[in-house]
Amino acid sequence: MPGMREIKAKIKSLKGTKRITAAMKAVSAAKLRKAQTELFDVRPYAAVMKEMVEGLYLRENPAIHSIFKVRPVKRIELVVISSDKGLCGAFNANIIRRVNRFAKEKQDQGIEISLTTVGNKASQFFTKYSDLKVRREIRDIFRRIGLPLAEEIAYDLYLGYSSEYFDEVYLVYNKFYNALKQEVVFEKIMPLTVEVEEGTPIAEYTVGPDEKVVERAVKSYVSAIVLRALKESETSEHAARMTAMDNATKNAEDLIRKLTISFNKARQAAITKELIEITTAIEAMK
Repeated sequence: MPGMREIKAKIKSLKGTKRITAAMKAVSAAKLRKAQTELFDVRPYAAVMKEMVEGLYLRENPAIHSIFKVRPVKRIELVVISSDKGLCGAFNANIIRRVNRFAKEKQDQGIEISLTTVGNKASQFFTKYSDLKVRREIRDIFRRIGLPLAEEIAYDLYLGYSSEYFDEVYLVYNKFYNALKQEVVFEKIMPLTVEVEEGTPIAEYTVGPDEKVVERAVKSYVSAIVLRALKESETSEHAARMTAMDNATKNAEDLIRKLTISFNKARQAAITKELIEITTAIEAMK
């Protein structure tokens, strides 16, 4: 059994850890509120852009626009969105596990998988510990999540799909539901296909003689969907880190309580031992 000095040192160390995790929880909670507000602003924008492009799909001839063409699937591009830093529970591990499972299923069907990794954690894992091909890495995204980054990613994906370098594109990210629930989703963004139930009203769009209008609309749609995925991931990351730090703080409190009990028992045992020795000495002197 460790002595009182060792137990006291552990308690002091755990109290320092508790202060750090409590501070990190508070910071993550503040960042979560801000990210959540931005996410709720982006979601309607992405929904409107998707509705507009779906309307164009239903009114235009899909065969003449590359974004609408459905080809036999030989290669799939996965855009894997992770965090730059750790200490957020199973946030990154869940994505990596799901990507590996999805890739194995598709490879068993003879389909090639390539990755665009967004965030340091996904880049580090798939470049060092995986046999999957990383086509492009985008690191250090934490401070620049926004429309410029989304447009950069979207343009690269649009070129890759329109040049038939890959035949399907999926966004893989943690979707935010609430502070306690985030789920990994695979969202196929290319090719764009629309399933409409019979009787559903179709938005009226008139495309001018310049066919580039459709191309620009599609690029804006892809940018909007990528931006929403980035914001979903960012918000989920703050929520996961807040929960992880809350659990770490509670675990530190439990350990401190158990070690305090052990310290009190050790001190009581030491006092009892000293009293016995004093009593024995007094009896021996009689």
